[in-house]
Amino acid sequence: MALLLAAGLASNCAPARPAPFPVLDDEVDRQLAANDALPWAADRKLAWDDFRGTAPLSGQEGALTAYSLFYGIRCSGQHFQFRVVAAFLPHDSWVKPVVLSDSQRRVSTLQHEQTHFDIAEVYARRMRQRFAEVYNPCGTSREALDTIANRYITDEAGAQARYDDETRHGLTVARQRQWDADVKRMLSGSD
Repeated sequence: MALLLAAGLASNCAPARPAPFPVLDDEVDRQLAANDALPWAADRKLAWDDFRGTAPLSGQEGALTAYSLFYGIRCSGQHFQFRVVAAFLPHDSWVKPVVLSDSQRRVSTLQHEQTHFDIAEVYARRMRQRFAEVYNPCGTSREALDTIANRYITDEAGAQARYDDETRHGLTVARQRQWDADVKRMLSGSD
């Protein structure tokens, strides 16, 4: 199961203020730090120690992965800068003790949760690609740029829901394997 929290920052992208180019990375990094967020990285997989939230007493899910697509956009004159980061939110993510006490379920559930996070990265990449393709981004309104971001956030949420539905939250092993392979292929650029 996954929870998406979208975060965006931006300044007015109309070229009205040609000021010194601000460092967007610092702003996005502050947002990540404020949420104690862990950016997605190919060489850093999730571990159960990352899940620091409190699990609910009821419900069927054994774990929840919370993440956000953080994005920032800026213009300085006609120079457009953007940054999109898929990040894991440890304090909003949890795992139930029953999952941790079962060695098989512990492994399969963590893989299911990792794929949720990987799907978030797929959509972060798609959003980055779309921002890179915007014609005259600094002549485009903030609302139009936010609409682009929100489309990917909405599409990503739909993909996450399909993933949980089709895998029955990771319980249908064959579908879980297929999703794992498909997402891995998307991350490798083969899709």
